[in-house]
Amino acid sequence: MPRRSRWLAQEPRAESTARVFCLPFAGTGAGLLRQWPHRIGPVEVCRVQLPGRENRIREEAFADFDTFAETTAEALAPYLDRPYALFGHCMGALLAHRLAVALEARPVRPPARLVVSSSLPPHFPPETRYRPPGTAAEGIYHPSMTDAELTGEIRRVARAQGQPEILAELLPLAVRTLRRDLDMCYRYAPAEPTPVRCPITTVGWSRDPDVAPYEMTVWERYGRVDHHTLDGDKLTFIRAPQPLMDVLAEELLANATDSGERR
Repeated sequence: MPRRSRWLAQEPRAESTARVFCLPFAGTGAGLLRQWPHRIGPVEVCRVQLPGRENRIREEAFADFDTFAETTAEALAPYLDRPYALFGHCMGALLAHRLAVALEARPVRPPARLVVSSSLPPHFPPETRYRPPGTAAEGIYHPSMTDAELTGEIRRVARAQGQPEILAELLPLAVRTLRRDLDMCYRYAPAEPTPVRCPITTVGWSRDPDVAPYEMTVWERYGRVDHHTLDGDKLTFIRAPQPLMDVLAEELLANATDSGERR
């Protein structure tokens, strides 16, 4: 097993049967999922830590999806020696899809499943994915938001993680990362869908003010899709609800190897 990587919140265990790599959403890092268990049955949870956030806050954050995908695919390669899924929520879903495309083009084990939550797919125009403040529900970010508005959103997400307050000296760095993420997402506008070979699981949330559960069906243009609607709002996933944990474990293990045979 390789030495500890700065790309993961903790070193994966050699005895894991399968892994799920979790990508952050805009402005957040691996700490977003600190309430998640280390394991979901035989599946190990691997929280990916990208540059420009938390313990990597002073590193340069990614400015485009292609650079993210190629760099992250190379960084995670040592950990792809057993069946794995990619999970992303909101911006993380776009990251997870782009990473799946990059991994399927490399001489490494491809993902067994792509799991996307609360996100329209990449080919939707940014104007559809991100609407200006005042025309959208709470929690829908837009590059035109002021630093004060972004600070309010950062604090709201922190409270959902069980962190009532963020140190004042860290807020400017957090705002900088969130704004860079938003700019990257808003510039990301592929004209056509890029399908993946692995099965896709979509997760919609019953009280999501951003993406209605039925809208997640548009991912069907990207491959074979299994749809799930779970009870909760935009940030319910942070608390590791058992229905979501069950979806991740059951559907990954159903596609545990390239041949479909479980290890």
